Amino acid sequence: MDSTLLAALIGTAGGALATAGGAWLRSRDRLRTAARLIYAELTRDSTAVAYFRQTGHWPAPTLSRAAWDSQGAVLARRRDVRAFETVHGGYEALELLPFLADDTLSPAVRDQWLAGEAEQIAAAVEEIGAMAKVSQEQITAWTRRLRRRQPDDAHPAPPPVTSGVVPLALLERLTREEALALDFRGGPGVTLRDGGLRVRRRADGVVAHVVFDAAGGDVLDRLRAVRYTGLPPTGDPAVDEAYDGMVLASTFLAEVFGRHGIGRGGGPLAAVVHYDVAYNNAFWNGELLVFGDGDQEIFGRFTQCVDVVVYESLAALPELTWTFFGQSGALHISVRDVFAQLARQYHLDQTADEADWLAGAGLVVPALGGQALRSLRAPGTAYDNEPLGKDPQPDHMRDYVETGTDNGGVHLNSGIPSLAFHRVAVALGGRAWERAGRVWWDALTVGEGMAAPTFEDWARRTARAAAARYGENGEEHRAVLAAWDSVGLPVGG
Repeated sequence: MDSTLLAALIGTAGGALATAGGAWLRSRDRLRTAARLIYAELTRDSTAVAYFRQTGHWPAPTLSRAAWDSQGAVLARRRDVRAFETVHGGYEALELLPFLADDTLSPAVRDQWLAGEAEQIAAAVEEIGAMAKVSQEQITAWTRRLRRRQPDDAHPAPPPVTSGVVPLALLERLTREEALALDFRGGPGVTLRDGGLRVRRRADGVVAHVVFDAAGGDVLDRLRAVRYTGLPPTGDPAVDEAYDGMVLASTFLAEVFGRHGIGRGGGPLAAVVHYDVAYNNAFWNGELLVFGDGDQEIFGRFTQCVDVVVYESLAALPELTWTFFGQSGALHISVRDVFAQLARQYHLDQTADEADWLAGAGLVVPALGGQALRSLRAPGTAYDNEPLGKDPQPDHMRDYVETGTDNGGVHLNSGIPSLAFHRVAVALGGRAWERAGRVWWDALTVGEGMAAPTFEDWARRTARAAAARYGENGEEHRAVLAAWDSVGLPVGG
């Protein structure tokens, strides 16, 4: 086992493998580490299955079983043979799924087989999730995606928790480790009620924003609320940056678009800082924004970039329940990048020409010379150094990346629609949130919701939004059409 993977495994287990005393405790920790890696792999692969059930299209040419191959033996050594067989059965079901995508099968036969195999995968996720000590709420969210053919209004399909701000491909290059689900069971002043986060009402009003301190832990239990609505700055940069970023996200949407409240349940927008030790990512787990402090060798503190905080905050928008795979997943990333950049520009009072359009600018440590995570102005130029490599984002549909990794290339291909927005904003000039941003907001919020929009769907929707608000063949409408045409997605009017 190479040292990078060993470090990742030790980090995943919270250092327990290095410090545990006694064979029994080491065995227990090895099992949990193995379970968490296998759980991450199963849920990542099952995203393709959920997408197939919703759309009828199989998006993943290959499915990974590297975690199972390297860690399955740990499960085999347990006395509970049933657990091993259940998880192994899930992998066998995954291997069968690509064959069910064969068009020669009738839809009825295919769906009958698909339902059975999806149930087998769901059982494996439940079994390994329990071993990994993932919260039952998160396990249920994943298995619901597999068992339900179409999302409904009561249970929209959520984005997977592995969708951190750092692209999966980059994480794999750096650590070979993926972001895992969180186990959140509440704490002082915090309860989970009907599956949702609730913070006790303060005497003088409602808590709209709250920040918790994980204090270097990776299991989020008994969180300590360190700042919430009405409290002054704490002096802890991560706490205050996360709080200010969430407030900016809420203020921007309220003052510019008239949207009051971001979350889906009417509760507070909540963030966790100081997650794990030297954790190189930030993500949303369906309920909480989670920020690592970075390792200070590659990434700095993730809260230091206000657009990263806003980007994660926007994951809670009820309109963004699109299937997080392929083009709809890339659009999910792009739309959040766009509005995060607009919020930052609003905060700095910058015009489209003055802004740098860099997502996560300053996050990469200066010694590496990297600019950011993504560039909306010039996809593919955000970074080019060691150990990060070269930014792989394409800027045109002719270079669209077909891949079974990164949830079908969501972080890679998001640069194409993001560049289209940038070109609209620059063509219209001035403050980008006033006209270009309004078109994108209308496209997101006006009309029927979308389950899995393609790039072409979104291009047509933004063109219709521009025509509806500013007039057919008006300056704004023409700018939208020209921008999409420039990235290889002609709308035609």
